[in-house]
Amino acid sequence: MKTLKITAVTAALLLTLGACGSDAATSTTDASDAAAIAGDVRATDVSTIEKVDEIAALLPEAVKQDGKLTIGTNAFYAPAEFYAADGTTMQGFDVDLANALGKVLDIEVTMENAEFAAIIPGIGSTYEAGIAAISVNPERQETVDLIQYYEAGLQWGVPAGNPKNFDPADVCGKVIGVQTGTAQDEFLTELNTTDCKDKPVQIQRQSEQPRISLELAQGQLDAMFADTPVIDYAILQTNNKIEKIGTPIDVVGLAIATPKGEATTEALTKALQHLIDTGELQRIFDTWGIKDGVATTAILNPAK
Repeated sequence: MKTLKITAVTAALLLTLGACGSDAATSTTDASDAAAIAGDVRATDVSTIEKVDEIAALLPEAVKQDGKLTIGTNAFYAPAEFYAADGTTMQGFDVDLANALGKVLDIEVTMENAEFAAIIPGIGSTYEAGIAAISVNPERQETVDLIQYYEAGLQWGVPAGNPKNFDPADVCGKVIGVQTGTAQDEFLTELNTTDCKDKPVQIQRQSEQPRISLELAQGQLDAMFADTPVIDYAILQTNNKIEKIGTPIDVVGLAIATPKGEATTEALTKALQHLIDTGELQRIFDTWGIKDGVATTAILNPAK
């Protein structure tokens, strides 16, 4: 959820971190473990999705004539959008979603990487849409339309079987991994000034989320704290050596941003609903290990 200042590593960077020391704790992670997490390029096969004529007809004439749907993204938040280990291939559930929408609309999709803060101001001029784990909020809806396709929250993860009996209701004194500068980091830092003053959480910070996942899978941490899709993806990438515990908090919708009140919004809303109705949206999220939070209805501007 990009409003929470969360960033994520590219798989290529992860490969360089496998044998390095942590800035918060010593790790026994080796390069083979890192490679296993990074994996090969992953993508949902959307080649069988067919054009829907009545939906494609809704696109603005200017877009049809251009023959291309340009989408702004920020490819540093796995598993939504990030670069594969080759350093050039953009992948993630948002990338798969964009390509699937393109199939329904029978139009070429180009995803352009940009600073996250530049995406929404560029919609309607530089971009026809933005798909970048954009959180739904009323302020954004003042300038763009938002079509919700997923919802996520802050989630705890533990080693499979929870061998240290971690309880999300009793985190004081526990060793917990977080990505530096995230909402989770801020949450635990604040907790150490309030409820955990006498027995502070031992916050193990890393600049890159996959390193935290590796340390948790190896039992070096009691728990990790991240966004729900990040935890789901860690479970997939560690072959179920991690599991979720507790219920997500601060749940928020993620949405496609489109020019406010323009035909592109209707076209993409109906294309998304088609992907929901045919099971394609869930199939995309299945690719990334995500079962929960996937939209069952394409909701336009849900924050109002």
